[in-house]
Amino acid sequence: MKTTGPILVAGAGVGGLTAALALARHGIPVQVYERRDLDEIVTNAGFGHTIWSNATTSLASLGLAQRLLDRAEVLTGSESRDQRQRVMFRMAIAESISPGGTPAVGIGRGDLIELLREACAEHGVRPEYGQRATGYESTADGVTLKLGDGRTVTGAALVAADGIRSTILTQLRGDLPIIHTGRSTYRGIAPGTCGLNPGVVNLLSNPDTRIGGGAWLIGGDRVVWTLSCEREPGGEDPQGTAARARELAASVGGPAPVFVGATPPESISRLDVYYHEWHDRWGEGPVTLLGDAAHALPTDLGQGACMAIEDGVVLGDCLATAPDVTSGLREYERRRRERVFWIRERVLRVNRFKPVRNKALRWAVGKVAKVVVSRSAPKMWQEMQRPPRITAPDASRR
Repeated sequence: MKTTGPILVAGAGVGGLTAALALARHGIPVQVYERRDLDEIVTNAGFGHTIWSNATTSLASLGLAQRLLDRAEVLTGSESRDQRQRVMFRMAIAESISPGGTPAVGIGRGDLIELLREACAEHGVRPEYGQRATGYESTADGVTLKLGDGRTVTGAALVAADGIRSTILTQLRGDLPIIHTGRSTYRGIAPGTCGLNPGVVNLLSNPDTRIGGGAWLIGGDRVVWTLSCEREPGGEDPQGTAARARELAASVGGPAPVFVGATPPESISRLDVYYHEWHDRWGEGPVTLLGDAAHALPTDLGQGACMAIEDGVVLGDCLATAPDVTSGLREYERRRRERVFWIRERVLRVNRFKPVRNKALRWAVGKVAKVVVSRSAPKMWQEMQRPPRITAPDASRR
């Protein structure tokens, strides 16, 4: 597909960089603009991701399989325990990977961003940092993007990957409601293995307090962890963020006090968890949305970054095979909506689940839940880890 100018990408997070790399590998010119300075991105990268097979396989299609495995920890299973360290359920993650798929991994966010930045640079894509997208105007042959320093840049299309509070989304759709989940997540990265087994996603919970979380190894013998609790958004923790995280760790027990205690207090952060009200229209004319700008999800099941990665790869695929830019953008949106909606519904089911407070009833529910999970979870994860279909040949290998 020939374009009248570059594809402009607003946002250099996981989704924006994946999209830029996918486009560049197809020979489509692309320019990326990011509101944050690079130092801010590196400094605030003190957490990590589970990148499930659907997304690692997508990254592998961009030539990143070995680089990803070199920097990450392969995940093979998950295990859920209560505050008394009783096993609630176990699951073999590897068994639900599609044939030929790349393994799921745990990786630091900073490591993933750096990996994508390096690959983009090899294809001539170098984001401009400290450049906030403030709005756009459609033109006869493309789009003009307005930047925070007063400049404007023109391109054939605009891909908004600028997050849940996307400026481009607001201009496109107005003030789309964002919904608070009623929970906040504390997170960090601890040095060392903290006694955790390699390859296992450790899920921890205390049904009495409704505090839960998870921990898993990432590349370089580090543990990334999250702990969440019911909380109103905003405000400060009177005792401090790190002290509150230690309280949550004590509630769920097991290895949590070890990995939270080993994390430098100044690097522990809190995230108030929001998601978008669903909307079907992701774009118009030469503009489309990607990642959280299009479909911000709660953090449950770890599919937020994975959906952004899938978006980027599918966007590149659609534009590489489309007769023109606009039809390529609409095809991308068509291919992604059903998939993202399906994922979203599963994530929200988990997010809305409320543990049973009555201990006697909880025992009975737990017994039933083990049977239900053992039967339904593998099928759900097989579908969740199914990678998107790619149709265009890889132009970078021609």
